[in-house]
Amino acid sequence: MSTPVTYRHQLLDRYRLLYDWMPPTDTVLDVGCGNGIYTQWLARKADQAVGIDHNQANLSWAKTEFPDCEFVFSNGENLPFADASFGAVMLTEVLEHTRDDRATLNEIARVTRRGGTLLLSTPHRGLFGGLDPDNRLNSLLAGVSKLGIPKPGGGKFYRNFKYDWHRHYTYGQLKQLLGKNWRIEEVYYGGLFLYPLLYGIENAYDALSDKRSYWQDFAMLRKMRGWDFDLNWGKLSYNIALRCVRS
Repeated sequence: MSTPVTYRHQLLDRYRLLYDWMPPTDTVLDVGCGNGIYTQWLARKADQAVGIDHNQANLSWAKTEFPDCEFVFSNGENLPFADASFGAVMLTEVLEHTRDDRATLNEIARVTRRGGTLLLSTPHRGLFGGLDPDNRLNSLLAGVSKLGIPKPGGGKFYRNFKYDWHRHYTYGQLKQLLGKNWRIEEVYYGGLFLYPLLYGIENAYDALSDKRSYWQDFAMLRKMRGWDFDLNWGKLSYNIALRCVRS
C-alpha cells in the first residue's frame, strides 16, 4: 500500500505511531513500501532503509524521489535477503493484503536479527470492522458482475470481477501468527466509526476517478482520520498496532 502524499512532510495516524515506536537502527526494511514516502521517513532513524513492493511504477517513482533509500521488487512471502539482515522491519497496513500472512511473517522473522523490532499495523476485527470500505465496494462490484449488465459497445460491466478479501485481525489471531518468533512488547488500539467512513470517501474517489487517492493531498480528511486513530477504543477499535521484538 502506498503512503498518501499528505504524509511526505508530516506523519499522522498509524504512520506517526509506528515511527515513534521504531528505535534507531543500522538497517530497516519497509515491507509493502509502495511509493517510498514512508521509507524515506524511516531512513531518518536508520543508516540504511530498504523498501520492497510488487508495484513497479511506484518503485520507479520512489527510486527517483528518494535516491538515498534502496527499493527492491519483491513480495513479502519471498524476501530476497540473507538471514538476520535487518535490525527493524515495518509492516504497515500490508499483512491483510498478503496472499499468505503466515509465510510473510515467517520470512520477516528470518531476515530480522534477534533483538530486532517489528512494527505492525493492520485493521482490527472491532465493532465496525464490517464497514470496511474495501470489502463493501468490492462486494458491490462483484454483485454487479453477477448481474451481467450489458455495457454500451459490447461486453458486460465488471465481467469476471475478482478480489481478495481485506482481512481484519484480533489480537489473539496476530499473536498466534507471530508465534514463538516474536515477543509482543506493546499494543495499541485506535479509531472507531469515523476511520472507515473517511477511508470510504477515498475509496469512492478511486472508484470514480482515473487517479489514485494516495497521490492527492486530502489533508483535512486525513487529519480527521488521524484524530479518530488517536482515540483508543480498546477492542472496539477499527485498528490495531503491535511493537514486537525478535526472540
